[in-house]
Amino acid sequence: MAPIEIDQDPSLLPALQLGGHILLTSCLTALVSRTIYRSYLALLPSSATRHRQPLRRNHVRIFISLAFLGLITAGWFGVSGASLSYRVWAIERGVELPDSLFGDKGAFRLGQHPGRFEIIRWLNDTPFYRDNLEIVAENTRYFWWGQQANFALNSFSTYVAIKGRRRNISNLWAFILLGQLVNVSFAQNLWFVAILLTPVPLPENVDVLTDTRRVFGSVHKLWFEKIVPQRAHDWLPSSGFYIASLISGYSALFLTPFAANTSSFGTVALLSVSLPFAPLLLPYIIPEHWGTTYDHPHEAHSSYTKIFRSISIISSILHFRTTGLALLYNTPDNHYYRHSLLHPLEKVYRSNTNRAFTAVERVFGAISDHPAVASVGYDVILSGLSLGTWAAVRGLDGIEILRVVIPWMKKIKAGVKVKEEVEGIYKLSDTPSPIRRRGRPRKSTRSSQDAAYVPTATATTNLAEGDHDEDEDWEIAALTWGVLSATGLGVGSAGVYGAEMTAR
Repeated sequence: MAPIEIDQDPSLLPALQLGGHILLTSCLTALVSRTIYRSYLALLPSSATRHRQPLRRNHVRIFISLAFLGLITAGWFGVSGASLSYRVWAIERGVELPDSLFGDKGAFRLGQHPGRFEIIRWLNDTPFYRDNLEIVAENTRYFWWGQQANFALNSFSTYVAIKGRRRNISNLWAFILLGQLVNVSFAQNLWFVAILLTPVPLPENVDVLTDTRRVFGSVHKLWFEKIVPQRAHDWLPSSGFYIASLISGYSALFLTPFAANTSSFGTVALLSVSLPFAPLLLPYIIPEHWGTTYDHPHEAHSSYTKIFRSISIISSILHFRTTGLALLYNTPDNHYYRHSLLHPLEKVYRSNTNRAFTAVERVFGAISDHPAVASVGYDVILSGLSLGTWAAVRGLDGIEILRVVIPWMKKIKAGVKVKEEVEGIYKLSDTPSPIRRRGRPRKSTRSSQDAAYVPTATATTNLAEGDHDEDEDWEIAALTWGVLSATGLGVGSAGVYGAEMTAR
């Protein structure tokens, strides 16, 4: 019998997976930047006023800075987590760690030598991505942070799917995928920049107007339109389909802690990262008669409120459940033993207040226990900071935010009122009677250029969308941060996005 070879050549597939992650992130960032630049080129002259230009420029700088901060955070904790995982693997396998980068025991010195980086062997022995996901999912105080990041991703993907379709922004899938490959705060702030530079829906021929047509772009578009049914931008599927897809995503999230360290964890994790794309696909797979075409954007406000209110309700239920379990499992006993001079083992009782503060401290302090937890934890913090800033920049209505957060709050028909105000601007006044002059009247008829201007439906819609011309309202930001602190990122993001959808 031939001997069995024990040391086999390691596979390159895990290393290619990690390299593909970095390469895909770079390509998606470039694609999103191109999409944002196209929106910038398509800005209407009415958006280039002396008051709007400085406001937009400052707001774009704010959110680009926040996006860059989110990218740095993701990269820092990603490298820290990989370094920690490699050190643990090297100690367990007896592999010598490098002393420097290019010395005698340098990490990147060519050839076989002690201290050389064994990246391919490490990735073959260590399921890096799965380990990080299971670390966050297996502990309640870690999952408290990870669940909020997932809440933000589901709410963000729904907002991108609806708002992006209404503004005719392309490559919406790239924003959502960046939220998974990097973090939610990075994709969220890039999306805010895109919305700032797209105050009104882009025209259908935006590629021609901005001269950003791609090679074979027309052929690809024609092929796509033949296979996938096209819907009007003012067509919206029934809100029940969005709610059903959200329930499926939250169900997968609910099962994640139970599937940790089991064979089914990969399937549950795959569902959890795939279902956020469902709201983006609904307009292409739902029959047209199962949706509604709205003549005016404000007519869809009730559907928007229903969708984001459902996100708020489901997120609040799961968040308070996880918060209760995290505090329960991290609350210390009501007594402990300590050594003293008179008593070798003295029994000391803790007060209920002390136990409660200790539990809260352990949950919040979990963000510094492991780089995987710190990555999602700081993502949650940066996402909350961005949402509050966005609410201030857009001047959102606090009542609309609370309407989404509090389901039983009395409904205010603000959309109908705003619509009536917009339509009232264009009401034509009665034609004044002509001034009588002496002599015979002139036989020439009035020129067609003298006719009263009647706005088109597109002009009316653009006025309803439009820019926000006022300065930042930091009281709304304070309200948003208060809601985020009290109810979690899922409820807070649903409130901000819901108020944004009904604001204009």
